Amino acid sequence: MERIGKYVVHKSALTTGYAKIVFCRDPDLQVPVALKVFAPKGGDDDPLSAPQWLARFQAEARALAAFDHPHLIGVKTMETGSDGRPFFVMPYMAAHLPFEIGKDGIVEGDDKARRLPLARALSLLKQLSSGLMALHRRGMVHRAVKPSNLLLTARENGQIKLADFSMVKLAERNPPLPDHWLGGTEYCAPEQRENATAVDARADVYSLGVLTYRLLTGTLPDPAAGAVELPAKHAAALVALVAQATDPDPAVRPAHAGAFMQALGQVPAEALAKPKVQVVPVRRPMVVVPKKAVAQ
Repeated sequence: MERIGKYVVHKSALTTGYAKIVFCRDPDLQVPVALKVFAPKGGDDDPLSAPQWLARFQAEARALAAFDHPHLIGVKTMETGSDGRPFFVMPYMAAHLPFEIGKDGIVEGDDKARRLPLARALSLLKQLSSGLMALHRRGMVHRAVKPSNLLLTARENGQIKLADFSMVKLAERNPPLPDHWLGGTEYCAPEQRENATAVDARADVYSLGVLTYRLLTGTLPDPAAGAVELPAKHAAALVALVAQATDPDPAVRPAHAGAFMQALGQVPAEALAKPKVQVVPVRRPMVVVPKKAVAQ
């Protein structure tokens, strides 16, 4: 039976740039947990050294542990395994957002990209904005807001938990980053692709705008087309918000996630209302009884 520290290994879930996620069981509390174990790839083409990756790993754990927020993943403890590798312990989450919306660019099969009903999409966006607002208030920028980093507390109607602070920008004393951006660019603000160290909260707002488009249309926008335009069938307030949030000029965007969340609240209530069902009474056909039958 394989263990990491006291935790009984169930399976390895995925590998990131400098760590791997392992699903385990806490033998004392008898609950499932998720461990993030430091595991840099190394090699000549690695943009950072092992000590530099370690500094970023420790910064991620401490940044997460500093919050107690319903829409940010928590950290229970940070420990060192018998092999000398540090790891931190998070609560186990049942799924992540791609479980609901599929995977970007997939056109068939179980992983086919899907859109969400408006009410569900706005609910998730408000939850995410709330979590990001907690970061922005402390001068932090997540820099990696995308579906795979949005965990769900349940497979049906789960609540959002923003995870993966590996690329977080702190208010001060930031761990090293290479000159170029390491992550994917589908949800990444233009200025972040150019200089990730100079961004502010408006880079996360851009990601929120792209995610809104993705949730409501099932597709990703063309980043070369400038500000993103939602189809005109959506409420004007929502169309305007997505266009502002994804404007190439950060000055046009809402200043932070709190302002984005406030704008979401301006979406008219009728846009969320379920379509009215008109009940049409069904008349029973008249039955004509022959006179002879009545006489008998």
